[in-house]
Amino acid sequence: MGLQNTNKTVLITGASGFIGRHLVKHLCSNCNVIAFARRAQKEVGLEPHPNLEWILVDLMDGAQLEKAFLAATSNYNLDFIFHLAAYYDFGDQVFSEVYEKTNIAATQQLLELASKTKLKRFIFTSSLVACKFPEPGDLVYEKSTPDAEYPYAITKRKGEEFVEVASQNFPCSVVRLAAVCNDWCEYEPLYHFLKIWLSDRWDSRILPGYGLMAIPYIHVCCVIDLFAKIIEKTEQLEDFNIFLASSDKPMPLKELFLLSTRHYYGKEKVPIFIPKFIARFGVQVRDLWGRLMGRRPFERLWMTEYIDKSFPTDCSYTRNTLGWVPKARHQLDRRLLHLIENLKTQPDKWHRMNIDRIGRFQRNRPALILAEEMVRMHEALVEKVFQTIRSPYNKSRLSFYQKMPVEDLRWYINVVYNHLLTSVRHGDRSIMITFARDLSHRRMEEAVSLEELCGALTDTRDVITHGLYNNPKLVSIKLLVHDYITLAIQLAIDEIKDVYENVPR
Repeated sequence: MGLQNTNKTVLITGASGFIGRHLVKHLCSNCNVIAFARRAQKEVGLEPHPNLEWILVDLMDGAQLEKAFLAATSNYNLDFIFHLAAYYDFGDQVFSEVYEKTNIAATQQLLELASKTKLKRFIFTSSLVACKFPEPGDLVYEKSTPDAEYPYAITKRKGEEFVEVASQNFPCSVVRLAAVCNDWCEYEPLYHFLKIWLSDRWDSRILPGYGLMAIPYIHVCCVIDLFAKIIEKTEQLEDFNIFLASSDKPMPLKELFLLSTRHYYGKEKVPIFIPKFIARFGVQVRDLWGRLMGRRPFERLWMTEYIDKSFPTDCSYTRNTLGWVPKARHQLDRRLLHLIENLKTQPDKWHRMNIDRIGRFQRNRPALILAEEMVRMHEALVEKVFQTIRSPYNKSRLSFYQKMPVEDLRWYINVVYNHLLTSVRHGDRSIMITFARDLSHRRMEEAVSLEELCGALTDTRDVITHGLYNNPKLVSIKLLVHDYITLAIQLAIDEIKDVYENVPR
């Protein structure tokens, strides 16, 4: 898809993620957006847009990242990069290869690739909790050291260090995010709290300690506003700075519990507070039982270290420098009403959206794998289709294509293949229907029979499907191959038949 001529071009990694999809949607109206994503565009609910180029890429694969980046920069001059892609696991805090490759290696590689461009600014998303919970009476500021020692915090600290060094070559900003949520929740701990509190479970009224554990929340709309301010004011900003996307006042569990139960039931539930040592024992027992049953609970022992701790912040520098402030109506104490209303009126959708977010890293990305293999096999499969259509067996059956100049025939097969690849990347088979409609009118003008046009597409389908089925990497996703290749071309053939039958000649 060719992007339109707009003032700015923005590359976004993690575009299929929670924040990424909101940023893509916001920027498309005024910017060219190149989206690096692990999921298909349709899968994350984003409609096609003339200013959007959606590229499936796994940042854990360095070769794949480099290829995608070089392809993007060969066609467009990048102005901004928003590096949103990151890995985090609320489970056991154990450093893994996924942390290393996604949060550290990919960040370092992306900065190296960006150094060869004339970038206006590189924006790196970090996290407030890369910093330790402050001592009572203290606050977390933009200049606070990211000194937390669990895996995610360590990788974000290293990422910030890489970005600060890179700022010697091009301007960079770090944005440390509070707990980001929206009107459907989509923040795992908050979802877990509400799922328990707004139920008839035996533990629905239990709060650890005195219910004083408090973290700051930020609505995703306010995060997008902050990003927009960075773009708008980039010429006025220093070459390196750190911003906090956060409300200043953290919300304690007790306040969150009382508000949510009041909005849901019409009256507040009375919480039951349990001492920290009992909470720790309970978490250990439940986790042991969960291991035995093969389904561990959300709570982990490390979480109990934060019972009754608070995480207040001071975002004065961010607000003064960017002229940004979280909107009052988007503060969680007011937005919780919208969140609870969505739960009450559309519970299936509410739970589905949150469960999908929880499983974002656990699920394999079959569309990404299929697209990657289709790119790798492109030349071989196109050549196989070419040889099939040109075979002596098809001399009379596909006479139009047999007489077509060799380069024109190769070009046509490449066009069909690229449309199939695009439908996989976007998760949208209707792309093939539109292509088939245009192709039908062109072939009708050239007096090509319906039988020959459908025959050429059938041969194309059979060759590509057979080649993909025989790929060992695609054995487990043959159904996806069937859906996006076999059925997509069948949709195209049906559309061709409709056009041939209904358009007067």
